[in-house]
Amino acid sequence: MSGRPIIVVGTGRCGSTLLSQIVRAHPDVLSVSEVFSFVTDLGARIERAFPLGCIDGRQFWQILAQPQPRQSILLENHRQMAEVVYPLHQGRFSPNALPPILQAMVPHVEPGQPDELFDSLSDEVATWPAAPVADHYRRLFQSLAGRFGKRQWVERSGGSLRVVERLIDAFPEAGIVHLVRDGRDTALSMSRHIGFRMAMLCGLQTEILGVDPYECSDRSDEADLSEELVDTLPENFTADAFDRFDLPSALCAHYWSGEIVSGLKALERVPSSSLLTMRYEDLIADPAYTMQRMCDFAGYGAPARWVAEASAMVRNEQPRWPQLPPEEQRDLLDACGAGFDALERIGIGWTGQ
Repeated sequence: MSGRPIIVVGTGRCGSTLLSQIVRAHPDVLSVSEVFSFVTDLGARIERAFPLGCIDGRQFWQILAQPQPRQSILLENHRQMAEVVYPLHQGRFSPNALPPILQAMVPHVEPGQPDELFDSLSDEVATWPAAPVADHYRRLFQSLAGRFGKRQWVERSGGSLRVVERLIDAFPEAGIVHLVRDGRDTALSMSRHIGFRMAMLCGLQTEILGVDPYECSDRSDEADLSEELVDTLPENFTADAFDRFDLPSALCAHYWSGEIVSGLKALERVPSSSLLTMRYEDLIADPAYTMQRMCDFAGYGAPARWVAEASAMVRNEQPRWPQLPPEEQRDLLDACGAGFDALERIGIGWTGQ
């Protein structure tokens, strides 16, 4: 049995990268990574990645291949997320011209020749007739699965909970795996992660300016920005200024909580037979059981060799929030409160919550 396609969603920094690595080792399943993270420029250009109506293959290719401003400025300044695995010093694309699907997806499925696969996909996609963008994404994933002899595909993008409603509409045939992690550890990880730091930084700038500084040159309200926000506007951006940006973990915890609340509300539309919620902590504690559970849900086999290989990928990771001073622990817990309450209502909880 080939099973059904799977979309993995989460807040980001919830362990989905590890899950993607495990899926990649499965002999029958294609792991498709970070498509929706990168084509939306870290969540800032969602509408461009999901246009209404029909578009043709050339227009769809622009979504996949057009370099994005936030990602480009990070790469130009040598701030490369760990998720970006394209060989910048060996490949033909420069940091300020790296297409979204070449950052992670293409080099993951074809690590030896990512540029060649990119060119081949460009030729293929350009021939596709007009269709809703969801059909184009589906056709892309199916085409890649066929190229590599896989029976089915799993797409996993960091932070994809923010677009889960669009994914539910786009892939009604798919199973949804919602991976969750203790919000306190998630927030601590977000506060140090290059991509989340950039997304949160741009969000603060946009809120104060009233316009997205990467889409609009209006700086009428620049005087209201703090010095560190002025120094990290696109026209002033430097690696040092970005590194100096102070992103409190409690602010990330508030973000996590909001994403959980809104994401769970959206997931209420998904039939119970098509939704599986998994805890990252369970994956760490018992990877064999957790992956068997996911395979049963998806309708895939779980070969013993793959289960053993998957288990070997998992490190025994202890939560970090208990190591914080008590006051910081309380701040994180308070900031995560609404998210914890929402998860508790569906039977998901953590010790010390």
